Amino acid sequence: MYSKIIIKYPDVNRAYAESKTVNYSQKNVINANLNLLKSIYAVNKNAINKWGEIFNIDNSIILSFIITESGGKDLAPRGSAQITGLMQISPATVWETLAKWKTMVGSDLPSEAKAYFDKVLPESKIFDPNTLPTNAIKNKIADLLYKNREFSVASGTAVIRWLLEAYSNKLTSPINKVMVSYNSGYYGTKNK
Repeated sequence: MYSKIIIKYPDVNRAYAESKTVNYSQKNVINANLNLLKSIYAVNKNAINKWGEIFNIDNSIILSFIITESGGKDLAPRGSAQITGLMQISPATVWETLAKWKTMVGSDLPSEAKAYFDKVLPESKIFDPNTLPTNAIKNKIADLLYKNREFSVASGTAVIRWLLEAYSNKLTSPINKVMVSYNSGYYGTKNK
């Protein structure tokens, strides 16, 4: 159904190589980072494997987003956008991803994902792409993102696939654009 994006190993050291305070090329720092990756994966591997397979996204990409966004911690909702969970997304982003899936991706949400979201978030059955979520639904989604690791991974992986599909015909390497859009929003980066 989807083309698979594969990255062999997430490189958590390269981004910090120019840091003046810590030498991220040192063997002990590299080993500490690898151990952190392994421990985060060990705790979340069932959700990462399941949602990576459903959305055809390599596990290392999902793991990279988790390590970058939360460091593997269940971070409480913050700010007016209520950004929260392992993958640090907002309830509005979850709402938009599910409500506008068919419009953006061009096909239905995978049946396993639809069944899961319908079960965990029954309100998703009535998502309308032309409406905004109520505060009650945003609060429920924020609570699920914060307290339910699988929901956070499922939602974050859906956002990654949604963005990959949105950029797939426009770029030769859409993962770079996805990484930027994941943090700054699709509409803020789609024309840049």
